[in-house]
Amino acid sequence: MSSDQKGLSTAQLRAELASNLLPCTSQPELFFEPDTSDRFGEAPAVRTLRERSAKVLCDTCSARAMCLELAVREQPVAGVWGGLTADELRYRKAA
Repeated sequence: MSSDQKGLSTAQLRAELASNLLPCTSQPELFFEPDTSDRFGEAPAVRTLRERSAKVLCDTCSARAMCLELAVREQPVAGVWGGLTADELRYRKAA
């Protein structure tokens, strides 16, 4: 993977990430809140555990920096990206 993510276009980042077998692709349920018909959504304790588990996988991923760069550019509304939640990414951008 490229060591200079900032020099890549957003499309190149997406393509580079898609061309690699990443931990998030085998366990997407850890990285995104499940679809549910429950009007209350995911319980806070369950969400915390799921997000922590996703972040552990991010910590060991060789594409973490690239994924984080893409997330900083695109500002996703949900999920864990490069070891940060969408809320953490929004906070980071505002700071």
